[in-house]
Amino acid sequence: MSDGDLDRWLPAWMALLRVYPRYVDYVESEIRREHGLTLPRYDVLAQLDLAGGRLGLSDLAARIWLSPSGLSKLLDRMESSGLIVREPDPRDARSWFAVLTPSGRSRVRRARETHHALLASTFGSALTDRDVAGLVRAMKRLGASLDSRDAGSAPTHSKESGRPRSRDPS
Repeated sequence: MSDGDLDRWLPAWMALLRVYPRYVDYVESEIRREHGLTLPRYDVLAQLDLAGGRLGLSDLAARIWLSPSGLSKLLDRMESSGLIVREPDPRDARSWFAVLTPSGRSRVRRARETHHALLASTFGSALTDRDVAGLVRAMKRLGASLDSRDAGSAPTHSKESGRPRSRDPS
């Protein structure tokens, strides 16, 4: 790799490393302060709400960034908190559904309003519509590139939202 390659890619890498964790921490602190939800809890509730309130556990696991055991532990805590219930699949005794409770649905919808307001205020104050469209295109391309590299091989990294494994997903 030449120095020219480093000059081309390193600024983007460094910007991503500096901005991403700060932004995620900011959003999580606001969602936690306003609604008492961690981002993993919000993510699970949002995925369930967007799916009509119910998802099979394997479908839910494919949509979020937690390991299967991390998701199971998180769902235990969320069920104890009254945010979701688990129901058996009547067609497959080995399968279960995660289902939003009325409390979980109400909470995620209030949290989504806060989340969207945070996105609008931070993205809207710093980026033009063209910037946002370019960022989305770039992230989709990068994601597709990573997906193609991962195809056929087991992931070698944690799917915990880019967070260190030591963070509690509760």
